[in-house]
Amino acid sequence: MRPLRPLPLFGPALGALALALLLGACQAKPEHAMPDVSAVQAKLAFSCAYEKDRLPPLNPEADQLFKYARWLWRGNIVAPTPAVYADMARYYRIAAAYGHYKANFNLQNLYSQGVIDGDIEEMLDLNDSLIKAGIPVGYYLLGHYVEGGVGYDANKDLALKYFRKAADLGNKEAQYYVGDILEMKFIGQLPIQLIGSAMKRCAAEQGHGKSAQEMGINYQGKGKFSEAVKYFEMGARAGDYGSASWLASGYKENDPESPFYLALPVDEERSNRYRQLNRTLMNYEIFNPVLPDLAAIIPPPPAPLPAWDGKFQWLRDFEANIPPPLPSEQRIRELAEAKALDPATGRPDPKRQQAQKAQAAQAKALPLGTTCQTGAPCPQSVHTNGLPCAPYRELIDAQ
Repeated sequence: MRPLRPLPLFGPALGALALALLLGACQAKPEHAMPDVSAVQAKLAFSCAYEKDRLPPLNPEADQLFKYARWLWRGNIVAPTPAVYADMARYYRIAAAYGHYKANFNLQNLYSQGVIDGDIEEMLDLNDSLIKAGIPVGYYLLGHYVEGGVGYDANKDLALKYFRKAADLGNKEAQYYVGDILEMKFIGQLPIQLIGSAMKRCAAEQGHGKSAQEMGINYQGKGKFSEAVKYFEMGARAGDYGSASWLASGYKENDPESPFYLALPVDEERSNRYRQLNRTLMNYEIFNPVLPDLAAIIPPPPAPLPAWDGKFQWLRDFEANIPPPLPSEQRIRELAEAKALDPATGRPDPKRQQAQKAQAAQAKALPLGTTCQTGAPCPQSVHTNGLPCAPYRELIDAQ
């Protein structure tokens, strides 16, 4: 089977996910449950929801593994090395085992690119865990897998329901994806198109740069220039170089008949700064740059422009290239073993899994209130084969 086209890695901004699924169709295994979305209708009214409101807190050590793996990826772009991909996968697997949804997403990306060893089942297992945890992007990815027949029978109608489910849960990529379908495929049906616009507006508010740019273009075409500028600025903050280009043109254009007119005062310096940002964002697009400090570089008029060295915070951090902190190797192995993973690869370890299941069964078999003296044999009914019981105090300290 051929690999999928790569997804952008999870970062400050995901960017536009253009997931073209190129794998051959595969039958879904029974363990890959398909959530019931029979009641979901893509064209129903939409209420804006933000994904951040549904995301659980991240385990701090898992987050360190994720950030370090992402840093490795950045240095592996120009001359990819298989060993680096293997290290990335190891860190992502361990982090994903601790519920790190960003690591899970990026690990699915590595599988989809075919740059690490694995198969479709491993990728779908990862996505199952996202869905079971209620992470909206899991439904978005499931939509692509079902649409492309990856591990499931191909079904575009069902896939659209999963996309809509993800959008309703707040995933900005799904909001843009479904919104674009409703806008482009239902021309002349204004109520449906307005639902699509509402989805893109919601995505833009969450930092989806392309949605913000398209909202800006829409308002500019309607002569609602202040709204257009607001969304172009929103897009630029999200790292969308097209939005920066619109603003660069807007600060140069004073002809109301111009297709780039934004009713902004002509300001050569503001135009030049936006043009420079446009080029920088374009050059670094693959790395998902963001520009939350835009207002400090180009405050809206009539505020005076501050001195500027041509850089912004994301670019400074990128150029500094400081490795994020990483837990010690011993601690990484402990984290892996606690989740029954092979410490060397982060893959599930069947022997460790069996041992954990046996331990869980023993704990379950122990009658409530059972006590014994330190070092004394445990009751045979708990299947310890006569091994000494741990002291009660030690058990408390271990928790």
